[in-house]
Amino acid sequence: MNPGGRFDVCVVGAGIVGSSVAMALAERNLKTIAVDLDLSGRLSSSEKNAGGVRATWWQPVNITLCRASIQFYEKIASQVGFRQRGYLWLYDDATWPEALAHIELQRSLGHPIETLSASEVSGRFPEIDKLDGIAGATFSPRDGLINPNLLKEHYRGTALRRGAQFLDRVWVIGIEAGADGVSVNCWQSDEAMSDPGLMRLMTQDGPGEAETGHLFELRADAVVIAGGAWSPYPLKLLGLKNYSEAVRRQVCVVDNRATNLGGYGMIVDTSGVYFHNEGAHILAGYSPPEEPPGYHFTYDGEPFFQTEIWPRLFARMSCMERLRHVTGWAGLYEVSPDRSAILGRAANRVYEAHSFSGRGVMQSYGAGQALGDLIASGKYDQLDASALSRERFEGGKRAFEALHI
Repeated sequence: MNPGGRFDVCVVGAGIVGSSVAMALAERNLKTIAVDLDLSGRLSSSEKNAGGVRATWWQPVNITLCRASIQFYEKIASQVGFRQRGYLWLYDDATWPEALAHIELQRSLGHPIETLSASEVSGRFPEIDKLDGIAGATFSPRDGLINPNLLKEHYRGTALRRGAQFLDRVWVIGIEAGADGVSVNCWQSDEAMSDPGLMRLMTQDGPGEAETGHLFELRADAVVIAGGAWSPYPLKLLGLKNYSEAVRRQVCVVDNRATNLGGYGMIVDTSGVYFHNEGAHILAGYSPPEEPPGYHFTYDGEPFFQTEIWPRLFARMSCMERLRHVTGWAGLYEVSPDRSAILGRAANRVYEAHSFSGRGVMQSYGAGQALGDLIASGKYDQLDASALSRERFEGGKRAFEALHI
């Protein structure tokens, strides 16, 4: 399918961030088209995360974008499964002083947050009965959990009603930005692709002899690179430097019928394991520091659970003794050098929104609105995301985010 005509903006990548950007642009009456190789998101980070949403960060820009997103999610909570059950973050002796040092900043930016002693933690969360190594904790009641798929579909539905278009099975093979606009050369598969087919195409930088499809061109005044972990490829087409790398993250689904954590939100342990109740199960993730970068989607299953997840959970909570591994998955973070997103103007007629380093869902609304203002009016309006420009890696001030899991 070639939609024809000229667009104000072409968004390359239509995961949760790209869909939010498309919505923001359509809301500003810009003729928008978004293209993606797989709109269902089978390999997308939008579909392979733990669903946490928090404004508990140490960088002001990350707090601001997440707070704006949370305010929006509160308005549509029933539509996107947003449950404000809070984030409980446990700190050890090494990290607690820095956590305390950021409390005033967080509160000054409108993010309510409490500090708890170890004994107060066990008092409010009695299941946490092993307090070794806990120097203190923070609890942020407006943080919570969300259904990323429902949120993505909300963005798309709003964008479509405002006139935006979404094209599926599309891989961008060339981008040229010039004085008179942007040319986006596309290849579209003639049929739905299998998971191995998607993986093969996305890791070999484009369609090969095994794929059948057709070529077409899109013309626009501007282009947005929002391809998540695959953003390095369109950046390369534009001759722009890539700063980020894809890193695997694994999440376990476990059965724990001995206790019910349904009243709690996300809990982040001093060991780095994070977990929350999800229906009849617990979702638990952990990121081994030695995890190599790359497009790795293999889930290590029971051995990963037994080695990395269960020992850390049981070391904190006696009720986790009889956990049973059910299933799990692996997805990707696109991690920048300072663990903050790359957002803003990249070159003439070229904008970007990627490398969210694990917080694409959390910041998707705020990032989309900020970029929408920048593209529509040439400046940030209500949300200033200038700290996330790629210029910070070229001599500017970096936005290193320490609260990264």
